[in-house]
Amino acid sequence: MTEDSAARRARNPAADPDHTPEKQSELKLNVGIGTIGTILSIGVALIFFLVLDDVLFGIVFVVVAVVAAAITLYAAQRKRKARST
Repeated sequence: MTEDSAARRARNPAADPDHTPEKQSELKLNVGIGTIGTILSIGVALIFFLVLDDVLFGIVFVVVAVVAAAITLYAAQRKRKARST
């Protein structure tokens, strides 16, 4: 095994700059998954609040939705920032 092939195998695609096409695709996927997670968490929280009258689990899912939204917005910001450079 040559040193060149070992370096290629050990490459970390997550370490690519944000402006590369592969990283833009990854960020787009992250935004999509985060959006779906946020919507589902809000839906589950509403079910706990309105249907099941369970405030504790409703609050837990609201917190999950807020965290998912924050991560989604961070990924979207990175995607927009990299596209403009």
